[in-house]
Amino acid sequence: MRKPLTIVVFFFISFLHYHLFAQKTEFRVIGYVPNWIEVSAFANGFDFSRVTHINYAFQNPDANGNLIESNTGLTTLVNKAHENNVKVLVSLGGGSAAGGTTLTNYQNLITTSEKRAAFIHKIALYLKQFSLDGIDVDEEGPAINSNYGPFIKQLTDSLRPKGYLITAAVGWGGGSIPNATLRLFDFISLMSYDYTGYWDPSNPGQHSPYWYAQSMINEYIGRGVDKNSIALGVPFYGYGFYNETGYQAYKDIISRFPNAYTIDKVSDTVYYNGTNTIRKKTTLALTKVAGIMIWELSLDMAGEKSLLKVINETIDSIGFNGIDDQEITSELRLYPNPTSDYLDIEVVSVGNVYVSVEIVDIAGRVVINQPIDLSYDRSVRMDVSVLENGLYICRCLTVDHAVSGIFIKK
Repeated sequence: MRKPLTIVVFFFISFLHYHLFAQKTEFRVIGYVPNWIEVSAFANGFDFSRVTHINYAFQNPDANGNLIESNTGLTTLVNKAHENNVKVLVSLGGGSAAGGTTLTNYQNLITTSEKRAAFIHKIALYLKQFSLDGIDVDEEGPAINSNYGPFIKQLTDSLRPKGYLITAAVGWGGGSIPNATLRLFDFISLMSYDYTGYWDPSNPGQHSPYWYAQSMINEYIGRGVDKNSIALGVPFYGYGFYNETGYQAYKDIISRFPNAYTIDKVSDTVYYNGTNTIRKKTTLALTKVAGIMIWELSLDMAGEKSLLKVINETIDSIGFNGIDDQEITSELRLYPNPTSDYLDIEVVSVGNVYVSVEIVDIAGRVVINQPIDLSYDRSVRMDVSVLENGLYICRCLTVDHAVSGIFIKK
């Protein structure tokens, strides 16, 4: 017996079963802080409750393996972060380290087991000196060669027993990282931006489109990385082409175009991610992986137009407790998905009870809250034709059980 309801639902639902019954998995909010800004001033003015991890970028070695980049303000940053239970990692590499003397130094330091051990020892001394919580490996492009895997293996073998985190940012050149090496990291952050840029004037457009985020998530999950060990990277900057050429901070774009914070393009050809896209990507991260990464925090706009504020509000409105495919498929079945007219929902194991259904849009607003009776039939057909196109979350709740999921209205 099928019972039509007037609105929508679906499968962001076994994510809530996990929320109630599984061990809590932290949803990470990872923000980069570059060492070329006034780090102490940033640390003294930043609300650290808005993030879980800070990556201090970047450090790179001289020919002898000493980390020689600026440490100005790092002690202040670490102290402020630790006061708020936020972990701080140092990030090794960066795109600019994929060439020149830095690349030569790095590659020479990891050619043999003995050289790698000596380099890792100096990294460990640096971590201890500044009371850091780990290292983020952000080697890119040609820096990822046949010695990368053995280096990461020795790095994890040496530092993890000391309690340090070992993470990575992956993007340019990530296809050269062995799958087995990816699984050694505590977690990885996907650099799902810089798809194009001002360096390629023949290809103007969005450098961090939503589909690119989806594609990178699917790629790395397909390579065997645990979903709970992935964070989705988002940019707090944009690129301009032609008359507006170059790298532009989100705060500078919105200062020039105050009403453009919800969209992704201004002027002739300036492309970035506005609040709507950041909200949509945060929802994607909450439902597909286990974190979001930001390059970089100082580029954000203060106040109501802040992208970090949108990230935090989306996390608070949806909630997170881990990704578990088995729970999703066994607790709730939803089809067709995507859908345009109706959605069939089969709730497998909530018992013979009445269920409260909540439908939530990507802004975190509950657009429907309605009871359904599953005592006689576990299947319900819902009319979703009235919904606007987009991504929706459905929660099916009883007093002591919940299942949840996501569907797309097209």
